[in-house]
Amino acid sequence: MPAFSKQEMTRRIDALRRKLAAERVDVAFLHTADSVFYMSGVPLLSEWGRPMWAILPASGSSAVCGAAIETENMEEHSSFDEVMAYGDDENVVQASLKLCADFIARRGSARIRLGIEEALLPVGLFRAFQARFPEAELVEVGPWLEELRLIKSDEEIRLLELGADLAKIGADAFLEAMQDNVTELAVAAHAVAAVNKAMGALSDNGLTSTYAYAQFADHTMVPHLHPTSRRLKRGDLVSLNIFPVVWGYCAELERTFVYGEPTPEIRRTLDAVNEAFDAGKEALKPGVAMSDIDMLTRGILQKYDLVKYIRHGTGHAHGIMIGSASREEKGELRLYNKTKLLPNMANSVEPGVYIPGLGGFRHSDVLIVTETGSRCITDFPRDIGF
Repeated sequence: MPAFSKQEMTRRIDALRRKLAAERVDVAFLHTADSVFYMSGVPLLSEWGRPMWAILPASGSSAVCGAAIETENMEEHSSFDEVMAYGDDENVVQASLKLCADFIARRGSARIRLGIEEALLPVGLFRAFQARFPEAELVEVGPWLEELRLIKSDEEIRLLELGADLAKIGADAFLEAMQDNVTELAVAAHAVAAVNKAMGALSDNGLTSTYAYAQFADHTMVPHLHPTSRRLKRGDLVSLNIFPVVWGYCAELERTFVYGEPTPEIRRTLDAVNEAFDAGKEALKPGVAMSDIDMLTRGILQKYDLVKYIRHGTGHAHGIMIGSASREEKGELRLYNKTKLLPNMANSVEPGVYIPGLGGFRHSDVLIVTETGSRCITDFPRDIGF
């Protein structure tokens, strides 16, 4: 069963087509997994070395191109008109490029304006398109797709809400696994198993690539460190990270706590991060600039003389993040981003500091911007004690 209704997919396709027509772009070629899924409805959560691409003209037939082993996936889920499959009997990139180039060439004019995701397109593929269409003008369409994705539909929000519910179940399982000498691997595995089991109970068409990180002691300094064989000891700082991914849509729930009694220095740092975290969530409202949220939390951490330990922005947009590879630039809560928050945007708030010799401190929640404020969908205790 497809993740989204026909009405939802038609809304997306029509919106991009209107933009292509307004900008006089004849056809868009999409190559990133996030964009192909968003526009066509075909999920390719793991590429396995075989690309899947999509072609959407401003008018006329559209197509998805993927590996033959993805044929049923494409036929079942695609909202585009045609499915083109290639085998492994020749180089897969060259095979898919030929299929897509031939499809585009059917439009009959060599002097087309061809939309590409230029910022993310491999140089080799860019040059191949230049060689195949020497008279075409290549136009960057990536930002248009990002703008469409920033404002979430009701169906997208329901997926994120399901992910948030699963995150809380995973967080409970994470804490349930806490015991002396347990490994990061065992804790993360227990959390992921709980999320996947719950997804089967809560969704009749769940599709997951859920993951979790458990980081102990100095491993908290690297927030994207995958679980290791490190064993838990009393007094360790612990970073809880649950990332349910439902049909490529990622939610997240993160908490930092001490397994045992915190030292005064750890307690002071947690207090600072707690204050910044709460203030950032409270400030997430329509009309507020993304940069203002980042500036606010930085100001609080500066008050505690911790600003020099900040290593990332205050948060980011949530939605399709296949393989955690992509998110919308204009949804970043960072000093340079003057984009204003709007209803139905989904953003994390996660100010953090990373102090050598002490550890990394970060909580994260996902919030949905409403007409008057925002609502937290990953509500979970912030202060965790053992």
